[in-house]
Amino acid sequence: MKYPFFLLLLPLIGWSQNPKITLDGVVQPKEWEEAQKHLIQYEFDPGDNVSSVNKTEAWITYSATDLYVGFIAYGTMSELRSSIRNRDEAWQDDFVMIGLDTFGDGRFLVNAGANAAGSQLDMKLTASGEDDPNYNINFVSKASIHEDSYHVELQIPFSSLQFTQFEEMDWKIVLYRSTFVGGARSQNFQFPLNRDNPCLPCQSPTHLLLKGVKSTKRAQLIPYVFGGQSGARNAGDFSMDGPRGSVGLSGLFDLSPTTSLEVAFNPDFSQVEADVSQITVNNTFAIAFPERRPYFNEGNDLIQTELSTVYTRAINQPIFSSKLIAQGAKQRTYWLTAYDEVSPYLIPSRYTTYTAEGGASYASIFRTQRMFKNSSSLGFLSTHRFFSQGGSGHTIGLDGTYRFPKTYTAGFEYNQSIHHEPTADWFTTGQRIGGYTVDLDGETQNGASGLVYLARNTRNWNSGISFFSMSPHYQTPLGFTNQNDAQVLNLRHRYTHFFKPDQAWKQLEAGIRFEDVRTTSGMKRFQSLNFQTVLGWSNGMLTEISHRIIPYEEFDGYLGKDLGMSSIFFRFNPGERLNMRLFSERGKQIYYNADLPVVGNALFVGSFNDFQWGNQLKLSPSLRYSEMKSIDGTEVYYSGMIIRLNADFQINKDFSFRLVGEANNFSDTSFVQALLKWNPNPFTIGYIGATNGYSYTEPGYGYKIDTAQLYMKLQYLFDL
Repeated sequence: MKYPFFLLLLPLIGWSQNPKITLDGVVQPKEWEEAQKHLIQYEFDPGDNVSSVNKTEAWITYSATDLYVGFIAYGTMSELRSSIRNRDEAWQDDFVMIGLDTFGDGRFLVNAGANAAGSQLDMKLTASGEDDPNYNINFVSKASIHEDSYHVELQIPFSSLQFTQFEEMDWKIVLYRSTFVGGARSQNFQFPLNRDNPCLPCQSPTHLLLKGVKSTKRAQLIPYVFGGQSGARNAGDFSMDGPRGSVGLSGLFDLSPTTSLEVAFNPDFSQVEADVSQITVNNTFAIAFPERRPYFNEGNDLIQTELSTVYTRAINQPIFSSKLIAQGAKQRTYWLTAYDEVSPYLIPSRYTTYTAEGGASYASIFRTQRMFKNSSSLGFLSTHRFFSQGGSGHTIGLDGTYRFPKTYTAGFEYNQSIHHEPTADWFTTGQRIGGYTVDLDGETQNGASGLVYLARNTRNWNSGISFFSMSPHYQTPLGFTNQNDAQVLNLRHRYTHFFKPDQAWKQLEAGIRFEDVRTTSGMKRFQSLNFQTVLGWSNGMLTEISHRIIPYEEFDGYLGKDLGMSSIFFRFNPGERLNMRLFSERGKQIYYNADLPVVGNALFVGSFNDFQWGNQLKLSPSLRYSEMKSIDGTEVYYSGMIIRLNADFQINKDFSFRLVGEANNFSDTSFVQALLKWNPNPFTIGYIGATNGYSYTEPGYGYKIDTAQLYMKLQYLFDL
């Protein structure tokens, strides 16, 4: 074991293995004189490859074990947006970042950076162009603010990256800066962006030639200890249970520079912070939530598909799990196994999702993908779940993407599902789907899904066509399929106009989208035509207006005609201290949750806001109100609101205190959560927290406490 306690001090003392560079957040010319130097000088948004107003200098060098990056970001420091943040919470600040394409084929871009306060940001840009901000790597950052610029220095261990190791390697590099000009966000690269090329890393002209790199194999253990106490109200009396605790262990071991093995014994997969409540009063389908658990971090981009065949939150309370990831020069493979004590069970249908908490099960996800030039790929994916009391679910599929050298991207997915139901009482609906019961009585069902799409991207025009189909009995035991029996045709077309740099308007987008939904037997279910315009202003303001025409919609035998919704979104972000977002949506839609569906007038309004007080305190109040009335206004089908306030006090980059309060008028409940968190790196975390839940009693008596939780956890990363 090499100095496990010493790891705590690395973010504090700026330790460096390169004798020429002192990692102190100050870029000294003599320290970086032998490094590659680049300029980040092209604004690609909102401008179209215009000259950057705030220039940025960047240096790149390396030792045998680490990559070093230095930035000098020029600008007016009185207008700088940067405060002390938790990890991955500085996305609205001025920050700099390096992107690494370690395989040179555009399969992904690993990005690491920091804001002017040194608060770290990292994410993975996938081949499909999607951001994965939950991706984490372990690196060191330092920053300092000067009269006309701020400096950032990064030290990224090669052991935190996956690549095929050769004596000489050629990586592609993307250098990025987010800054603000006249109140508007400005995004910048070191090269002019070619909008005709759908692969971002493929078009970067910047190469980093590495020789003699020694990627140390990671051997990491992450033990944890958890303790807590819960209380609840039963039969009118509130009482606390006895204290409880648990311990667990996970580990990550590199078998080679391209292959890693992770194992977890009794892992704690509970969330540190509560998800934002969703308004589901007029929704009959299950809702997905983002994956934030660090164990599923590595390789998450490899298992993401358009048909959502894998949803890792379907693995809920495992007592053991293993994960093998191999990233070869042309082939990459992912294999996850888990024994889950409590397994979520979803049965999708045409009009609703039946959900239940199932029993214990063994889960397996296997994925392999062949990579080609320009981030094209061909892949195989299978998922399997075997329940301890009998029954199983399987999906097997193929998918592929072909990115033309210019303008076009084409792709497909096909899945076959086989489900052998357990005999269990998890559902007692008495409902049927086709010739099968929803209740679990040992039936066997087969299903299929397919998708084909073609996209065209140019400087001003973006177009696409897609068609997918899901059969009436298609299910994904480890994915997220909340409805089926559908054939969906989508057509979209969008125009982007770039204004001159000195104009008040910065960018205009106008788009149209057509959607047609039918059952697999050909019955018409839904059709819509959506118009949208987005206008960005120079003062940090953005407006979005859209109108949706729905000629008809069929729901459970009821046919609604001449429906539609109009919406407006407004954002005002003139400086770091204020970020206001307001939205309103109203129109005619079906009330799905009624005993008999009916058309009503719907209204949905709300606001999400951030107020930065000083360098450490941020208040984030939000309000959402939703209602639906009968067409003549005489009957209210539903009405309610959710009010939430987050108060974040950042003690330093590693320590933070958060107080969250939320009141839900739909369920007449509320909660208050207090959390003190220590998070010096992505995999070391300690916290102490408490949550109280309240429910409304009777008029005049207000709210009473229904639930209470006290909890603490310490999870620590040991490098062996």
